[in-house]
Amino acid sequence: MAITDAWLTEKVSQRHITITKYADYLWLLDARGVAYLPACDWLIVSDLHLEKGSYLRSYANPLPSLDSTATLKRLESIIDDYQPLRVISLGDSFHDKHSMSRMTIEDRQHLCRLVDKVKEWMWVEGNHDPDLPEGIPGTPCFEIVLDNMVFRHEPEMSEKRAQVIGHYHPKKRTTVTRRRYSGKCFTNNKNLFVMPAFGQFTGGLDIDEDVMLTLLPKPTRQVFMFCDGIIFKI
Repeated sequence: MAITDAWLTEKVSQRHITITKYADYLWLLDARGVAYLPACDWLIVSDLHLEKGSYLRSYANPLPSLDSTATLKRLESIIDDYQPLRVISLGDSFHDKHSMSRMTIEDRQHLCRLVDKVKEWMWVEGNHDPDLPEGIPGTPCFEIVLDNMVFRHEPEMSEKRAQVIGHYHPKKRTTVTRRRYSGKCFTNNKNLFVMPAFGQFTGGLDIDEDVMLTLLPKPTRQVFMFCDGIIFKI
């Protein structure tokens, strides 16, 4: 753990970080799209979707193949700040099973160096990446359990424990003092916590869409939206 009280106080006062509680743990929600559990020294990130750009380009979409580079640089900056004991990448870290064959040597080496920076790196399997690509360090797993809380990519509707998931790429639109804002968000109720997507080219699903309202009805949920480096509860 590298964060200090002074650093955290400054980040909270600048609204770069907000603090919440879920499943009896304090969480730091970072406006860069990650969550941190101080009690465990765990950093949580979801839906990197590495090499989505090159995947879309193969289908004639006019996008630059720079998303992996940008995603890894942003993630490295965050890891340097927190210096966590464990990083949990909560599924869909790689956009498809051929991602590594399209990734540049430089990005592949960067990814391996990043994983090696922390003591433990857990790759939770997702629907896009059920198998960890060969040659990538870290530990693949289906889920991670912490007391009465389970980390997995998609929710299990019969689960009695509190769940932390990715998959849905939540986002929200809101109006503040007549100005309209749109951004990714963290959203949760007492049983389910949904992480935002971190990847450079990841879109989002509005939390007021039916599928999200089924998971997190408005009366039960809280929402932390981030935009332009600021995170705020709405």
